[in-house]
Amino acid sequence: MFQTISPKDWGYERPNDTGKNYVKEVIGYSYDDLEKRASKAVYEFVDRLYNEEEGALHHYYRGDIQYTSEMDSGNFLMAINYLTMYDRFHDEKMLQKAENCFKWAYDNWTETHPMFTWQGGVKDGFKPNELYVKYTGDAFWLALALLKRTNKEEYQFYIKQFHNFMKQARKAGFKYKYDTNTYQWTDTGFTWRGFGFPVTAYLELYELTEDKAYEEHAIAWGEHGLTLQEEDGGFYLIDGQFWNSDLVAPELRGLVFLYEITKNEKFLVAAKRFADWLIEHQREDGAWPIGIDDDGEVCAPNVGPGDMPNIAISLIRLHQNTKEQCYLDSAILAVQYGLKMQAVEDGRYPYYLDDPNVKWGFWSWEPLNDYSLSGDQSVHHVRGILFLADYIGSLKN
Repeated sequence: MFQTISPKDWGYERPNDTGKNYVKEVIGYSYDDLEKRASKAVYEFVDRLYNEEEGALHHYYRGDIQYTSEMDSGNFLMAINYLTMYDRFHDEKMLQKAENCFKWAYDNWTETHPMFTWQGGVKDGFKPNELYVKYTGDAFWLALALLKRTNKEEYQFYIKQFHNFMKQARKAGFKYKYDTNTYQWTDTGFTWRGFGFPVTAYLELYELTEDKAYEEHAIAWGEHGLTLQEEDGGFYLIDGQFWNSDLVAPELRGLVFLYEITKNEKFLVAAKRFADWLIEHQREDGAWPIGIDDDGEVCAPNVGPGDMPNIAISLIRLHQNTKEQCYLDSAILAVQYGLKMQAVEDGRYPYYLDDPNVKWGFWSWEPLNDYSLSGDQSVHHVRGILFLADYIGSLKN
């Protein structure tokens, strides 16, 4: 119940007619339309980024200059698009493409040299000498999801490697970035202190293996995470100074999951304090700016639209535990915002829709910074739409 690939992971199925009617009433879109938007985003937009020769996804497409970007470690995250569709429609081609994306990213973006003890760390796209806990978390999640769906022994090997890197990060004092040039761990200097990545990955691994050692790792990272929460309830996980919308969903989910598994109220209290902070800073249109400093001032006013539905998934899990309506209301607003950022006729930015590489994708930025639409943003939109629709439907089933 800790994987977050598709609603089935949390026990939600397609709602009955009563539930579907309630979805339309609450979200403002019919259930069938929501499912169509999610599936079209993968089968029409994301799949056009797939390179058959390489067996991997290009990261994004720019509609203004008709440019398809390079392929990178984002394949660890983007492959989840395919797994969500595999779970939904039992399409074996989707599973195979997800496996291909994983292997390509592992071969090209994971440190595996036999001389190095930091095997399993995933490289940064801008500085390949830097290995990140955050990116390794994406790889960890995908390997766990593929193991669950294929039961192939090879994924156990990959998971052990990602665990090895996470374990070294913990032993270094819960650091988040390793530099292979300096042989130093650090958690400052534009470092993403994403403690939610190891928490959620280890809980998934514990659920799959029932090995208590992995539960202990999850709790240890969660305990560390609690030390990073500020008095106002926020987490300023970039250098301890800046809140970023990309470092929210796994952290909030991780805290809620830890409460569920330990029954320790401190994790739920921390999750609620963070969620209350989020609601306080949520805009009327349902979005959050990408950057807020520790004085509570917006320092990066653009929006990364894909973060909104990802945060919504975590708010749904918190609502599931607390039944406090404010968390569900916030999730609904966030997904409604994300739907407006889809490149369709009734979207907020219906540009370049004659270009088949644009239609059904989701714009990467608001305001539109470079007219790009990316596969990693799509992952969150697709999951957020389906999680919210199936959860809302389940409330009236």
